[in-house]
Amino acid sequence: MEKVIIGNPVTVSRVTLIPVVRMSLNCQRSGGTISFFGAKQPVDVVIASPSAKRAFRITGEEVSLDQLIQEVPDIKEVIEEI
Repeated sequence: MEKVIIGNPVTVSRVTLIPVVRMSLNCQRSGGTISFFGAKQPVDVVIASPSAKRAFRITGEEVSLDQLIQEVPDIKEVIEEI
C-alpha cells in the first residue's frame, strides 16, 4: 500500500514549511510468519511566507501550487489556512 500524505507544518520566523511525504506499507508472508515494514520518503515541500507561497519537488525543481493541489488535493486546505 502506498499513499501520499501531508506532514506536520513547521513555522520559523513567519515562514512555514509543509512537507509532502510518500508512505508505503508492505506485508510479507514466509511460512507461518508475517512481516510488516514501511517507509516514509519526502517528495515535495511548500514554503509559505506572508509575501509568497511556492512549492518544490525534493529534487529542487519548482512546481506550481495548482499542479501540487491536483496531485495532493488535501494540501489545498492546509495552504489556505496559512
